Formats: sequence, C-alpha cells, structure tokens
Amino acid sequence: MALMRTLIAAGLKRGRRSFFGIFLLMALTGAVLTFTASMYVDLNAREEAALAEIEAGDVYAVDAAANLNREVAAEIEALPEVSEARLNDALGVPVKYYRGDGTAVDKNPTSGTALVAWGDALDFRLFSEDGMSLVDEMPEPGPDEVYVPVSMQASPGVREGDELEVIVGDSTRRLAIAGFYEDPQMGTPFMEIKRYVVAARTFDEVAAEVDAAAAFDGETQKLFTSQAKLAAYRMAEINVRLTDEARAAGTTSSDLARIIAEEIAWANTASGMFASDTLVGYAMMVVVIGGAVMGVFALLLFAIALIICTHTVSTSIEEGYADYGTLKALGLPNRALRGMLVVEYAGVSLAGLAVGLALGSALVPLALPFFAQLTGVLASNVTPPALAIGLLAVLLALVAAVVALKTGKLARISSLVAFRGGAADVRFRSRGERPLGGSHLSLQLAVRAIMSAKRRYVGLAGCACVLCAFIVLVFGIGGTLRGENAAQDAFGMWESNLSITLASPDVDIAEVERVIEESSPIEKSWQEAFAMVSFGGESHSFAGLSDLTLVQGVTEGRLPEHDNEALVGTNLAKTMGLRVGDELTVDGADGKERRFVVSGLLSAMFNAGYGTILTYDGVRDLAGTAEEAAEPSRQYQLADPGAADEARAAVESRFGDAVDTRSTGMFADTTSMIDLIQQLFTVMGYAMAGVAAVLAFLAVSLIIGRMFTAERHDLGVYLALGFTSRALRLQLALRFFLVALVGCALGATAAALGGSWLMGQLFGLFGVSRFAIDANPLMVGGLTLGLALVFLVAAYASARKVRRVDVRELVAE
Repeated sequence: MALMRTLIAAGLKRGRRSFFGIFLLMALTGAVLTFTASMYVDLNAREEAALAEIEAGDVYAVDAAANLNREVAAEIEALPEVSEARLNDALGVPVKYYRGDGTAVDKNPTSGTALVAWGDALDFRLFSEDGMSLVDEMPEPGPDEVYVPVSMQASPGVREGDELEVIVGDSTRRLAIAGFYEDPQMGTPFMEIKRYVVAARTFDEVAAEVDAAAAFDGETQKLFTSQAKLAAYRMAEINVRLTDEARAAGTTSSDLARIIAEEIAWANTASGMFASDTLVGYAMMVVVIGGAVMGVFALLLFAIALIICTHTVSTSIEEGYADYGTLKALGLPNRALRGMLVVEYAGVSLAGLAVGLALGSALVPLALPFFAQLTGVLASNVTPPALAIGLLAVLLALVAAVVALKTGKLARISSLVAFRGGAADVRFRSRGERPLGGSHLSLQLAVRAIMSAKRRYVGLAGCACVLCAFIVLVFGIGGTLRGENAAQDAFGMWESNLSITLASPDVDIAEVERVIEESSPIEKSWQEAFAMVSFGGESHSFAGLSDLTLVQGVTEGRLPEHDNEALVGTNLAKTMGLRVGDELTVDGADGKERRFVVSGLLSAMFNAGYGTILTYDGVRDLAGTAEEAAEPSRQYQLADPGAADEARAAVESRFGDAVDTRSTGMFADTTSMIDLIQQLFTVMGYAMAGVAAVLAFLAVSLIIGRMFTAERHDLGVYLALGFTSRALRLQLALRFFLVALVGCALGATAAALGGSWLMGQLFGLFGVSRFAIDANPLMVGGLTLGLALVFLVAAYASARKVRRVDVRELVAE
C-alpha cells in the first residue's frame, strides 16, 4: 500500500496542471448539476408542502356566485371520494396599480381578479420584509390595505407601499400593498386569475358596492368572458379534497376532477375547474425550462471534462511508457497500474464534484427568492437532495469506468521495448505527397502532424464540437426571440398596442379611430372573445378573433373559416387523440352540446397548449353571448407601436370617461414575462459565449501541455533545423485551429439542423411544439469561426513554453 500511495502521489504531482483542470471542470459540473437538481426538487417539494399547509383542495374551481353555491358544494361533498368541499366568497373586480407617489405602474388590468376576505379563504403565509423567508402568522390587513401574491413583483412589478386601485362601476378605492404572500395554488404569473387578500370589513364594503352596481346594471356578468374583464361581480371559490381512502386507492386529483365532471351537472358549465396537478404544472413551467437548459450545460461541462480525462490518460501512458515498463519489470501487475490511474483520476473527480456540490448548495438559497416570483412559493434548501447526490455519483462512476477502459492499453506495454527507449511503436507517417517547402510551410507541417497522430486530436475536436453546438443553440434561441414582437410570434401570441372600450353609446368608434390615427396609422383592428369551458374534468380556454390572421403557429391544417371549426392546441390534441378532421364535442354555457371540426393544430403557449381558437362568432355562441350586443372593446396594432401612449393620451383627452383605454387584450398581462424571457436568453447567450471561451482556453492548456511533452524531441529537431520559436508556436496554433474548426463546424451543423426539433420537444411541454431557432448562416458561420479562432489564440498563448526547449539538453539525453 505504501508503494501505491507513493506512486499515486508522484502521478498527481507530475500531472498537476492536467489534474487541476479536471478538478475545475468537475467542480463546475457539480455546482451546475447540484443547483439545477436542488432547485427542481426543492421547489416541487415546497409546492406540495405549501398546498398541504393551506389545506388547498385536490380540485380547485372558481365561478360566478350564482352558479357555484352551497347546494353545488353539498352535491360535491356527497361524492364518496370527497372528504370536504370548502366554499368561500370572492369578488371579481378590475384593478390598476400605482406607485406610492401616485404614478401608474402598469396600465394593464389583470384578466381575472379574485378579491377574497382574510379568514374566509385559505390560510396563506406572508413573506418577511427582506423576502428571504416566510412569517408564521398572517395578520389581518388594515381596512385600506391588501396582500398580493409575490408573483406581482415580477409582473407588473409592484413593491410594498404601492397601491392597488379597485374599480367598481364609476367608483374606485385604493388599497396600499402591505405585504406579499405565498400562493402555491394560483400564485404563478402564468395563471389567468390573480388573488388578493383584504380585511373582512373591506371585503364586505366592496361587495356591497358590487351588489349595488349589479342591481343598477340589471344583469349578471359571465365569468371569464371578455365582457367580464372590466366589470365587477360576485364569485365563489371551492376547494375539494379527496378522502384518505380514495387517495390510498390511487385516485389522483385529475381523477377527482373527472369524477366531478361526470357526476355534478354544474361542472359541465363551470367557468374554471383545475386539478391540483395541473396548477402545479403551471407553477413549475419556468423551472422545467430553466432546469432543462442548465442540465444541458452541466452535461456539456462533464463531456468536456470526460474528453480531457480520456486524452490525458492516453498521453500519460504514452509519455510514461518507459516508467510503466520499468514498474512491470519490477513485478507490479497491470491490475495495480490500472488501479493507480483510476484512483488518481477518480479521486480528483470526486474532490471536484464534492466542491461543486458544496458550491451549488450554497448558491441555491440565494436564487430561491427570485424563483418565488415565478412559482408563487418560497422553497428552502437544508441539504442537497438525493437526486443531486445520485447524479454526481453516476458521473463519478462514469469517469472511473472510462479511465479503467482507457488504461487497458497498459497491458500492451513491453518492458524490453521500454528499456530501449519506450517509443518503438510510434511512427511518423505523412499522407501528403508534395515535398515540404514554400511560404505555407507552417500550414503543411500542421496538417502533416494532425494526419500522423489523428487520435491525439479527437478530444480537441470533441470539445470544440459540443461547445459550438451549445453556443449556436443558445444564440439561435435568442435570435428567434429578439426583435419587436418576435417572442410573441414564437410563442403563438399576438399583441395589442392599444385597447378601446366604449363606455358610452354616444361615442362613434370611427371618430375614436380618427383620433388614434393622428398619432399613428392603424395597421390592424380586431375584436376578441374569450370563454372557459369545462370538459374532460378540467377547464380549457377558448378564444375567438374577428381577424384570425393574427394567429401564428399553425402546425397542421389551417385556421378556422367557419363557426363550427376549431384550431386545437397540440397538447389538447395529444391528450384527446384528436387529428385534423376529427370532432371536438363540448357543452356551451347554455348546457347544449357543440360539435367542432378540428381544422388544424396550434403551436402556442395559449393555455399551455390546451387552448382552442374558434371564430369570433363561434366563441360568442359557446359563451352564450351571441344574442347580446356586440362587445364594446376593440384591439389595435399601430404602424408605430411607440406612439401607443401618445394615442392613448389623445383618446383620453378627447373623450374622457366615455372611452376606457385600459388594456383588455388576451395577452396584455404577458408583456413583463415575455421581456423577462427575452432578457434571460440574451444574457444567457453572451454568458455561455464567455464560458465557452474560458473552457476553450482551459481545454487547450491541458491538451497542449501533454502534447508538448510527447513532442519535445520533435520540437528540438525543428529548432536545430533553424525554425524559430514563433514559427513553432504558430504551427501548434494552426493544428488546434484546424481541428477546432472541423469540430466547431460539426457542432454548429448539428445544432442548426437539430436545434429546432430539440427546442420543440422542450417547449412542447407547454404547447409550443414548433420552435424554429435562428439558423442564420452568417451568425452560425461567425460563431463557428469565432470559436475556432479562440482555440487558435489559446493554443498560441499556451505554446509559449516552446522557448524553453534546449537543443543541447535534448542531444545530451
């Protein structure tokens, strides 16, 4: 054992530069993988725990109070699978946001608002003032205060002390934001409904105003229709829980939602009913996408580390041929030599992964508050999850297996050959036929050196390939999302620059449009209708537009042309087994069956791929509003989107309260999230480019160090023949450049050809099954050449040790 420890220590000391590089790569791999796995596991665990803490239902539903009442709750609670059906009152009211100084935060009201009373709704937990933890008790807010979900910090970007204005008819009331609370059920910004908690007294006062306004209007608004967006009305929420017996029998939340839909008549016309599993999926949407990208990056780092390990082991055996032959002559078996190398590389990898595990675990608590704004929950990280440790163990085992496999060539070492110099089996074989000479001598020597020892450069080509593929992929995603409305088009959304709602019958829409065109020509004008319809046990979104040319992302078939045709989201089509030409049967708001022919499939984030696009009249018929007057809201796209604020101000100045300019577009609330996604991939592209440059320098430094040792005598011969150190450095740099250029070209080609398919599989989880990355040849070619040049510069810088080669010393040897 003492001999083995001595040999291992000597090996680590001799190859300390290579081992340090492997250690660093493994540490980075461990940190990224630990961070990604911890975030995914911790956030999912907190989501589940938070739902249990607030006693949320396995099925959540919200509807107009006239539809969802105590009789319906009693029917649901009578089901044998149900242990409790908890009903609470809520108010649907339009809201606006203001800073503490009175300036507007965002002109967009939320598409669905549920104002609930403290003590009547679920028992939520407040965030501490610094946002880093949760407080145990949630005190009742003051009479002019409100608690809002923490996701409101991300969109529309409010802070404590800002104000939320509640609008009921012609009256308004401002409530100061007194804190942010954790909402694992509806807290993600991707949900249509935003829930606000107010004092019981405040709730009663606003409810009285809502009742008075409803009595004055003489009609009850239909929840989640376009007309309801700017109206105030009473709602009800219900949380339905499974019995312990049903849960033990394997009944899931989706099963319960289906049972309710089959047994309870109300469920067939419910405005919004969701299984808890579905709500968790919405909350974890960003986590899954971010985790996938970070996971790919971690595997990229590991692949580079593994390639360098493989290369280093091979060159170590070549340059230590005589030493290993001597050890074999002294009686050390092949098994011991192989074990020695495995311990060296696996030990360094273990140390690197351990450091990465600690580093990743330290970074997780710092990132959790940010992800709380996207998921609605604040997770904690006490210890690394078993998933992270298991993944790192798999990587370590893979390193040990690869090293053990590569050390098999130790068996081919002959002690006799080792005593004669150790290089009898190394030959220089040129594939070139022309004699050396001319002005391109360095290039010819570089090509001949590569062709004579191709295996030595495989690792370098592999590093360049995976690095370039990842960079082209990230820049391709960023390129697709860059530019005005590019992200909306990629995700199947459409944007309204300006919304106009006529609040008075005395106003002519043509006159309003003339005022708008004084600021900018109108490019497109349309009306939207929206409805939530329950089928298959859950609620799904249906949208209709008077101008369907706005809809992007048709993957099969065509847009609807008739009122009985439907463009179905890809995830809904997959779940229900629908294809173009099949029938989709749903119940309308009147309880009557509607049949739609599937005219096409839609790739869009609309309802996470479970939404459906109909004609404008088709949705109005489905929502039960076809017989009513035409909707007073219109959406506009301007030729100059930057003039939208000017046009809005001109309309408000000219018509006053007779025209409402609050945004009512379907995707009005997504602007902040789209901007966040664009910034994320833009920053990620440049960050990954920087990381790739660092990794290129590191890989070249490690590979060239071993290569320099192996070719030391050859370099001395070149120097003796009159080559300058600069010429030799250039030759080495050209070798790395040529090999890296081939590897980069292969990686870029693979990313350009397969990147769209890969991202379609990832974004397809949320409905975007077709995502074309930007494969602009100039960009791809520039990235390919740029990364190859990085390898060139790195090799030239790393080859400076050529100047230390002493010809006289080599002759003496």
